[in-house]
Amino acid sequence: MHGKLENVFAAVERSRPNFILSCGDWGEQGCVSEKEFQELLNLSKIYTVFGNHDDIAMLSAAVNTDGTPVLMKSGTTYDFGTIRVGAINGIWAKSHEKPCYVTGEEVSEYARLLAAEHPDILISHACAIGLADEVPGGRHAGQRSWLDAYKIISPRLYLCGHLHLAQKRVLKDERLIVNVGSTGDGDYWVFEVDEKTVRYEQHRL
Repeated sequence: MHGKLENVFAAVERSRPNFILSCGDWGEQGCVSEKEFQELLNLSKIYTVFGNHDDIAMLSAAVNTDGTPVLMKSGTTYDFGTIRVGAINGIWAKSHEKPCYVTGEEVSEYARLLAAEHPDILISHACAIGLADEVPGGRHAGQRSWLDAYKIISPRLYLCGHLHLAQKRVLKDERLIVNVGSTGDGDYWVFEVDEKTVRYEQHRL
């Protein structure tokens, strides 16, 4: 979103979701006011990971109207009825110089924890190399550690972001990987997930 919440409000009004799953990058500190974010929370529950352009303190403090935390913890699963969602925050780096950085060793440990819980959906900000990770020009910009994590966890649906280019990849076993694109520019997806199927629609405001 990078501070452009008007498109999130428009998507919620159009699609009336049960809840929002966000791959992060709401905007740097000061880009999104707590008042505006609360107005959105009054319309829909939000569950998000953080990216490399987020006010992590604001997201950490935010709660939904039912008291559940907005920010999902890395390596933790969340149950929504019969559907389980697992989360990994941040982007890869060799150090913790910035709060949004996560090392390859940490990604591997989070993947191990999540695999034991068998999530139906995996959500992260960073994306796996070779899986819905193209940038304009066709270059792949994902990372190996996230691909290894995806293989270990093996979710039915994997949601990622970071690259601002909406795209999907359907594997031979019908597992779906979606890079959600940039909601600030109008991209959003609607998913209906049950125990057997994943149905989806790609939208552009």
